[in-house]
Amino acid sequence: MHELRLSEETQRRAVALNARQAWISLAFLAPILLALVVIFSLQDFWLGFGYGVLVVVLVGGSLPLSIWLARWAMRETYIRFGDGWIEHKWMFRTRRFAAAEATSVVTVDRMSFGGFSGAPTHHLIVTGRDRRLLILVGQMWTTQQLSAIMHDLASRGVPWISVPEPITPPQLRARDPRLVPWWQAHPIAFALLIAGAVFVLVIILITVLAFVVFTAVMG
Repeated sequence: MHELRLSEETQRRAVALNARQAWISLAFLAPILLALVVIFSLQDFWLGFGYGVLVVVLVGGSLPLSIWLARWAMRETYIRFGDGWIEHKWMFRTRRFAAAEATSVVTVDRMSFGGFSGAPTHHLIVTGRDRRLLILVGQMWTTQQLSAIMHDLASRGVPWISVPEPITPPQLRARDPRLVPWWQAHPIAFALLIAGAVFVLVIILITVLAFVVFTAVMG
């Protein structure tokens, strides 16, 4: 049985990335939370004041909490293999599958999912009969660590596929849809869908706010 853990440097990078994502999420949520404070204030001053205090406490505590959770998750992350099983723990989820379930182990030398994933790096992907069983990225795992997993699976009869040339997620998905789900292969389209949903939510909140203000003025 072998167990792999994240290096200290990897853990520091992951925590910093998580903090950056938390700030961006707060920037998107701030207008919505402010609109809700105004709505509650128009209905009842003290209700709005209490909600505003709650928002300040939650927003002020969300970043430290996010950093603490990221540090905890990085410390607890591991991959165990060597006994015919692969076990991967990440955050609150632990995946475990038998090597016999794998239909291929794919090593990709240079690929990037864009956005926060940074420059193209190495990946290891394990597929099952009809879905992806595991993906490990170079931002978190070294080539030596991924090679150890690949060799273990290959030694158990799992076909090994190497992709040495630079490749994009859509191109890899075109080879085999199990390797990359649609939302990862098309992050811009997925982000636009999310942004559209947020925009609709903001419009609904603004409409409700306008209705409340109009009712308060006419009343």
